[in-house]
Amino acid sequence: MYNPQDFILVSSVFLILFFLSFSFSKAKVPHVLSFMLAGFVGKAFLPWDMEGVLSIFERLAIILLFFFIGLSYSFERLTGMTKIVVPGLLGFFLNFFPPFLLSYLFTKDLLFSFVISAVIYPTSTAITAKLLMDYRRLINPETEYIIGLLIFEDLISIVLLSVLVGMTSEGQGDILSFIRGFFAILLLFGLFYSLRGISKKTFSYLDRKVEEELIPFLVLGFLLLFSGIALKLGISEALMAFMLGVLVPEESKTFKTIEKYLLGLKELSVGVFFFMFTFHAKLSFDFNWWLLLLLLILSIGLKLLSTYWGAILYGLGKRTAMRASLSFIQRGEFSVIFASFYEPTQSMAFLLVILTAFLGSFSFVLAPKISQGFFPKNR
Repeated sequence: MYNPQDFILVSSVFLILFFLSFSFSKAKVPHVLSFMLAGFVGKAFLPWDMEGVLSIFERLAIILLFFFIGLSYSFERLTGMTKIVVPGLLGFFLNFFPPFLLSYLFTKDLLFSFVISAVIYPTSTAITAKLLMDYRRLINPETEYIIGLLIFEDLISIVLLSVLVGMTSEGQGDILSFIRGFFAILLLFGLFYSLRGISKKTFSYLDRKVEEELIPFLVLGFLLLFSGIALKLGISEALMAFMLGVLVPEESKTFKTIEKYLLGLKELSVGVFFFMFTFHAKLSFDFNWWLLLLLLILSIGLKLLSTYWGAILYGLGKRTAMRASLSFIQRGEFSVIFASFYEPTQSMAFLLVILTAFLGSFSFVLAPKISQGFFPKNR
């Protein structure tokens, strides 16, 4: 039997998440930041070794998050993203490698530099999508470019996460683990691509034969099973979950059933994951503050440059390109996931996420006025 105190502790976590997020939502603070700040509130009075049933939510968060990202794509859609490839690659090279070199010059630590660069690289999908909806900019001409870039960064981040799992599986990073992780990704993509025909027949059978209420048990069971197998083989469970999501045909009834029954569990798990990140993170702030300052300047400056330049290559005008670049600064969920794999990066990553998320949110709101000031419309 559970100790009655376990129920009280778990209820405390959910109530903190609710009340803090509800309070900050009035000021348009993204839920991701509210969840992380809730972890600090929990640190003040909850016991450090509090785990209980919350541990399963932490593991489920990454699996379900990437599974739902995979549901948004098909193999045909992934291969059809040709127009965004050049801006996407430009963004990757400009936002990943300069921070990596700077971090390595300061620390001479390959794994630390890799994780920090991965933290800095992706813009937050959750925060950006919420801002686009809140400020009614979904119909703007730059929105298609922004969403395409977010998708590209999601895919690259999944690859980086898989490589990071390979680098940390033995407690250290080296070139062999990088190569092994990269080839494991190629092999997995090839395997799932060859199974796409079988998957359509399988889901067609499920739609006809299996009751809607039973589908979540089957899906969640297979998700956890294959994620466990992936971890045994040294492959990222996030990549495995993403590929399983891609296999689900968008036109199938199973797809709609998954969204209906599992979306709430995903949101719940993600909230607990971000809470636990700051609750368990050893945020000592004993690091090189000059490195943090330079990385912050670099992360904002390079993101502005790469997004603007990429928008021009994409075919947008200068004013629209500037509006897009000023709307793309914020980091969030992917950055936290990367930092959770390597403790020495967590303090710096937390500050980078908090600062860029707040600065990015203000920049997003002011982007139309600033871009209009630089490039006024002709009369």
